[in-house]
Amino acid sequence: MTATTPPLVDDRAGDVPSFVLERDQLAGGLRSDTPASAPALAASIRGLDSAMHRLRGGDGTPDAQRRMRTLVAINEAIGRLQGLGTIAELIEAAPEELCRSCGFSRAMISRVRGSMWVPEVLYASPEAPQIDSFAAYVDEVEIPLEHLLLETDLVRRRVPVLVADAPNDNRTFSELISIAEVTSYAAAPIMPTRRVIGFFHVDRNGHDRPVDATDRDNLWAFAEHFGLLFERAILVERLERQRAEIHTTLMDAAEVINELCDEELALARNEHLVVPRGAGWVGGGHGGRPSALSSLLSAREREVLELVASGATNTAVAEQLVISQGTVKSHVKRILRKLHVANRAEAVARYLQLLRLEQDER
Repeated sequence: MTATTPPLVDDRAGDVPSFVLERDQLAGGLRSDTPASAPALAASIRGLDSAMHRLRGGDGTPDAQRRMRTLVAINEAIGRLQGLGTIAELIEAAPEELCRSCGFSRAMISRVRGSMWVPEVLYASPEAPQIDSFAAYVDEVEIPLEHLLLETDLVRRRVPVLVADAPNDNRTFSELISIAEVTSYAAAPIMPTRRVIGFFHVDRNGHDRPVDATDRDNLWAFAEHFGLLFERAILVERLERQRAEIHTTLMDAAEVINELCDEELALARNEHLVVPRGAGWVGGGHGGRPSALSSLLSAREREVLELVASGATNTAVAEQLVISQGTVKSHVKRILRKLHVANRAEAVARYLQLLRLEQDER
């Protein structure tokens, strides 16, 4: 048996839905040259209403109740998936949620990469027979999307399929069917946009009941919701990444502006002063002269040097001053150059020396 897809309109004899028959009968009575009597029209309206009620699952049949319970479970599963933090977590958790919400024993999510079909995550429920070779196969295989392959048709048509007799269907990938010991299965495309980016495959391996058309429709409902959720997760990750990049850029720009302002102020204060290179020169504030540290270093550089002298790492300095670690490194390089020292330890020693001289001068 070949794969089947849900018909948009089923007009075969004997398969016309009852609500369509009731609707046509009512319309014919209204358009007739000899209109039907009021009781007859009322009966037709009641019949149409009853048929539509059954279509919505209001007849209380076991199938309708099962369908409604499954839809509620799918909605709850999507809600749990929405609470995950990353796309990787979403992909990892989806097959298990699909099995639990729709009653499948196994589910697999795959991605489409160019002209290849690449299985990603396989989930098998505890009651499903454990086939180690299947799990190992999924971890390694990449399947070409060839012309007559069913999954190739999924990419092209973008609709779910039901395969009732998988071993004898010549459109399935026979190697995978054999290793997985599949008898019947359903598959649906994953489409965040109009482009198919992956597939869901489900079966009931280990169950007496095969996969049927209702299962295919439930899978389709899950896949459509998952596609929207996947698109949202991609957008959120992109926004978070862009926000972090913008924050870093703005912080670096603010730091550059602060440095320029500090340098300009230092030049304005000392434009008529010549600062000796010797470590012993300090003004201590006497006679209006600035100290050696304030003459040599900008205000921000002094802040950085004070934190370095206290034992803070570049990371700690960056957090304390709300700047990037790259900016801290730039400050440290300038400090070493201005103090004529080779490393952080010498810079701290020179800082403490100048600090003592300032205190003595006072």
